Amino acid sequence: MIEAVTFDWWDTIALTTVEQDRELRELRIDRLLKAVPKLPLIRDELLRAYDRQQAILEEGWERNVDPAPEEQVRTFLQFAGLDPKDAILAERVSEAFGGALQEVPPNLFPHVRETLEELERNGIAIGLVSNTGRTWGQYLRRLQDRMGIGRFFRVRVFSDEVGVRKPLRPIFEAALEALGHPAERAVHVGDDLDADVRGAKAMGMRAVWFHADRKGYRPRGQARPRESGVQPDAVIDDHAELPRVLGRWRD
Repeated sequence: MIEAVTFDWWDTIALTTVEQDRELRELRIDRLLKAVPKLPLIRDELLRAYDRQQAILEEGWERNVDPAPEEQVRTFLQFAGLDPKDAILAERVSEAFGGALQEVPPNLFPHVRETLEELERNGIAIGLVSNTGRTWGQYLRRLQDRMGIGRFFRVRVFSDEVGVRKPLRPIFEAALEALGHPAERAVHVGDDLDADVRGAKAMGMRAVWFHADRKGYRPRGQARPRESGVQPDAVIDDHAELPRVLGRWRD
């Protein structure tokens, strides 16, 4: 009996592109310069600090560690040669970086809203389990609410708030505990065979692989399940397929 479904966010519900990532990098620095016009640094210096911090973040992400937003901001300020103890400046950096996605929001994959509505009608508890990047959970909640889908999620768990990233157990455990449903009665849906499929199955959940590449939604691809060493319980390439898959497991 399936009682709960958790979703990944990036490239499962929200579609991102390399071009958007590049645009966000530039926009975040532009927003910071606008918020603090008297910064004693030129734009290129701030971009270099941003890229140095990005490299540090990616090293941590490889180890499935996610620093808290405050730590990320302090690191950027240090690399930029600015005072990491300046609370006002730190807040402006946070808003400049985190709020940038509001200006260039991602698109939802087809049939996301309709699928969430159907799951809700069927009495399924819906959660979100997401690794974050430079846009932290507090800002993703704002974006999701603005997009009109935040109301569907009873629980939203983000890696920057838990401190670890999928596929590690604590981020899934936090979601299941908050939803109040055991792993064996829950399903996780995600595009990443390692973070989502392997992570969920290690928890005892069923895993649905959202194969976003199969319909050409995004240019980069992932290994097929038989090549990855992990087998999802089901594969979909359209969210509209999910209620039918869950229906087989609820009987």
